[in-house]
Amino acid sequence: MRTRCNLITGFLGAGKTTLIRHLLSQRPEGERWAVIVNEFGVVGIDGTTLASTGAAASGIEVREVAGGCICCAANVPLRVAITDVLRRIRPGRLLVEPSGLGHPAAILSTLAEPGLASALSIGPVVCVVDPRHALPGEGPQDPLDDTWLDQVALADVIVANKRDLVDDARHRTFIDWLDTLYPPRQAVVSTVEGQMLVDLLDAPRAPWRPVLAGGHDAGTAAALEPPVAVRGLGTRHAATSGNSSSIGWLFDDPSCERAVFDADRIDRLMVGLSTRVASTGGRLLRAKAALRTDHGTRLIEWSSGQVRSSPLSFTGPARFELLFDAGDSASSLLPAGIATTLVRQIETMLVEALARQGEH
Repeated sequence: MRTRCNLITGFLGAGKTTLIRHLLSQRPEGERWAVIVNEFGVVGIDGTTLASTGAAASGIEVREVAGGCICCAANVPLRVAITDVLRRIRPGRLLVEPSGLGHPAAILSTLAEPGLASALSIGPVVCVVDPRHALPGEGPQDPLDDTWLDQVALADVIVANKRDLVDDARHRTFIDWLDTLYPPRQAVVSTVEGQMLVDLLDAPRAPWRPVLAGGHDAGTAAALEPPVAVRGLGTRHAATSGNSSSIGWLFDDPSCERAVFDADRIDRLMVGLSTRVASTGGRLLRAKAALRTDHGTRLIEWSSGQVRSSPLSFTGPARFELLFDAGDSASSLLPAGIATTLVRQIETMLVEALARQGEH
């Protein structure tokens, strides 16, 4: 019997991981599921978030593919991950979550290749969108909009998430725009916290696909910088592909094993990150942290100018990562060159946020 497989796409910060967590909560009892989650960065926060659901103990396998988009470099990491999961656990359903910068067409092509195609039954592509995202013709063209448009164009099911954060007029405008797409989507649903019914994973697929906007260069593999030891924190990791770069910290220094971060200081760091990145000529796209704080263990996220914090249970080292677009300043913002200014500022603030650990 072939494994049912769904691609869960969506731009940075739309809520893909939250939606997947909700889908996992609806898994039929006794059925094994697997999730392959891809992060552009290296330190792996989304995988940690999904694993925090107690996945392994409840018949759910979470496999992480970090360091660049799985749509790039001929999708070798994706094929390896899928093949390994299919051989080891033979799941009834497989969910594939690409990076928010990932191009879905290349991933679908990989899933349809001989070998995988005979083992997988490809179900509808689900795209999670934030209705606040600018529509075509609304303001200046963003270079990353092609990727977002391709994600929407290839979707069978559109999940207009974060309904609680948009007013009725904006919500209606966004839904009306989705209704103009051809062919029509199999389903368009509005959600809060990604609360989509699991039945939609078995909706029909569109009979054909439109011409795509283009997305990023799917032939560019990410360049990974060697890990750098940072005294008192752990290791710093960095990756670059095209104009996009990530810098992340894995707090695996022995002194950080039970470290407690000052939540207020971390919030101030998150709030100021966009301005700090902009001062170097870049643009912050996303920031995430899985930390043990004096306000409890938290998942702290920056997206679209907003900081959000939610409870999280996880094992292993705490971690923090930001993803940014270097744009025309790519040569000076590669991870090896950015350390002089931005990284030093961030690391100073991280050390300060740890200053109170002895009080807890």
